[in-house]
Amino acid sequence: MTEGNGHPGGERGPGEALRALTDAQRRSVAAASDLFDALMGEIGAREPPRLRVGAALRALGEAADGNDAARMRAVVARAIDLYADLVRETFELYADMAQLAVDGRGAAVSASGGGAAVELDGAPGQAAAAPVWLHNATESPMIAVALRLTDLAAHDGATVAGAHGTFSPASLDVAAGGSGSATLQIAVPQGAPAGAYHGLVLASGLPAASVPVLLVVR
Repeated sequence: MTEGNGHPGGERGPGEALRALTDAQRRSVAAASDLFDALMGEIGAREPPRLRVGAALRALGEAADGNDAARMRAVVARAIDLYADLVRETFELYADMAQLAVDGRGAAVSASGGGAAVELDGAPGQAAAAPVWLHNATESPMIAVALRLTDLAAHDGATVAGAHGTFSPASLDVAAGGSGSATLQIAVPQGAPAGAYHGLVLASGLPAASVPVLLVVR
């Protein structure tokens, strides 16, 4: 069935869909496309891990230990995993920026690798650390944005005060269309009961920007 626009079921073709976009939406789509192109260029510029297969085979020929082949497989597999993790995290960061552009939001705070929450774990008396990212999808730089940790609470009412969390650096300058990161470190109090504690990271001057924090005390 055709409903007046030349496409079955009233569906729009690519041309009609593009013409229906507002100027703001067009700019957002263009920004997301630019970010994806930058991602592919950055990944292409990275040098994969050097596996040095020839040297490994020569070493195997000289060794009497039959476990060397298994060890070489493990080393190669680990190198591939590390490179895959690097590509994935780079993609997630650019995907966050592309989503900001499409949604029309100016800034966001996120976990490393696009995770839903900043995840940390540690024992009482120890420090737990994880990276936090600030993304700037606006056309102006963000200067001296300070990150802050709220109090964290467990299901049974136990808490870890936000004052136990510090950020390094203490504030971030993020260029227009860029991202910056700080390391969140939480000093787990000596008397903290084991459990999962939940809170938020907030950013000064950005009331709509936040990311959940999950601290697991062992």
